[in-house]
Amino acid sequence: MQDRRQFLGNATVAAVGAVRARSLLAVEAPRRVFVASFTHETNTFHPVRSTSFNFSDSDPYWPTWEKSEAVLLPAGTARPLDGGSVEKSACRDVMNRVLSSLRKALPIDAVFLRLHGAMYAEGIGPAESVLTGEVRSIVGPKIPIACTFDLHGNIPARLAQFGDILVGLKTAPHIDRPEIAALAGRILLDTAKGRVRPVSYVLPIPMILQGEKAMTTSEPLKTIIEEARRIEREGIPGHRAKILAATLFVGCAWTDSQDTGMSAVVTADGSRAAARAAAVHLAHKVWDARHQFSYGCETAELEDGITKALNARERCVFLTDSGDNVTASAPGDLPIVLRQLMERKVKSAIVAGINDKANTIRCFDAGVGKKLNLSIGACVEKRFGPPLNAEVEVVRLVNEAYPGHDGVRYRLAIVRIGEVNAILAEGPTAFVDARQFEACGIDPLSFKIVAVKEGYLFAGLTSIAPRYIMLLTPGSSDMRIERLTYVRRRKPIFPFEPDTSFNPDDSA
Repeated sequence: MQDRRQFLGNATVAAVGAVRARSLLAVEAPRRVFVASFTHETNTFHPVRSTSFNFSDSDPYWPTWEKSEAVLLPAGTARPLDGGSVEKSACRDVMNRVLSSLRKALPIDAVFLRLHGAMYAEGIGPAESVLTGEVRSIVGPKIPIACTFDLHGNIPARLAQFGDILVGLKTAPHIDRPEIAALAGRILLDTAKGRVRPVSYVLPIPMILQGEKAMTTSEPLKTIIEEARRIEREGIPGHRAKILAATLFVGCAWTDSQDTGMSAVVTADGSRAAARAAAVHLAHKVWDARHQFSYGCETAELEDGITKALNARERCVFLTDSGDNVTASAPGDLPIVLRQLMERKVKSAIVAGINDKANTIRCFDAGVGKKLNLSIGACVEKRFGPPLNAEVEVVRLVNEAYPGHDGVRYRLAIVRIGEVNAILAEGPTAFVDARQFEACGIDPLSFKIVAVKEGYLFAGLTSIAPRYIMLLTPGSSDMRIERLTYVRRRKPIFPFEPDTSFNPDDSA
């Protein structure tokens, strides 16, 4: 009897131990996720090629997970320093660097790539799409790949062969980067855990549109974006599959490539048919509204815009120099607006900022309070007039400027020319946030006119601007895209070929 009791006791202990072992095995190990950022909004009309990249170890727009859920294996962040077409060898070196990091990180459970969608490299073409394909060739068909993009990405249909999860921003001006990273990260982790099976579909739309004519705060895009959000919530009629993400990409008009243009991109759970149906639905909405797209903000020619600003009842008016828009990768060095303000002897204005490294250095060498004769601007972009020759007084020098829209910090020199102020920078600088002015010791609202190198005004300034006017100025980001010389764009494409026909139902 005792032996029997001992046997049963030992069996019970063994059974409990087995249950505990199974319980421990049931605890999921954190997923190993390779992350990298490779972004650029290439302006192929920029006069100078991009030959070098800026690197950093992390990216604020990578997903954040609990440590128990995922371990990040970062390759870092790479972005060209200039705005023009990316030089082939420099681009290839960076791509190889990302791929080398990926090979060292193996084995992995998932890949997250933060891209822009409008990078164009000489001899490579759409480098972000090429990189995604090369990542796929290394990890094989079973490892999920998630890609996030800017709303102004030029997304080719073939990208759906490489990326399982394709998600883009839904706002312009952009205010949803953290939310989009979180959405893509959540889908990716659910995929790695076997909870969803994402399938993406990309439907290019033969239409090139300036981003300023496709602001999500204005119609018709506002309603179309709301429809994309509704599809994510409710799905698409006739299909049971959940729509995980639906994006309407505007594209980048200043990237001359075969892929340039709008697209509808949808990721569905396990159903290519559902993803295609949702993309077709959104493409119809865009195409039907193609004649309705117009600038989503007040616009004016240069002289008329300044006149309107000077006569405005508002105490301060922001003017955006859209033809030299740094956020569209223009050089940001044209003194056209500054010259007009000087010639009209405007008494309360500031131009922020002008890309002029040599003169910024000269101001630092001279020091605050010194007067210098400078030839300002037109250092890179020489096709739209000469530099502005003027005597300036150095008012303030800023060593640690608040970072601009691309996260890069440049030294800044604030100078006074008569009664007009200008901020010179050691590199292309877009003032997109009030904190950048604060870092310069400047209250922008104390000026009647504030001119910045943007197209539409970014959210960080619209929140304080009593009024703003987009100036239709010349430059490599000219809003009058019919003035630009495209050599690679698709044909036919609207609006260049006004009679372009397109039926989304005919997509494969």
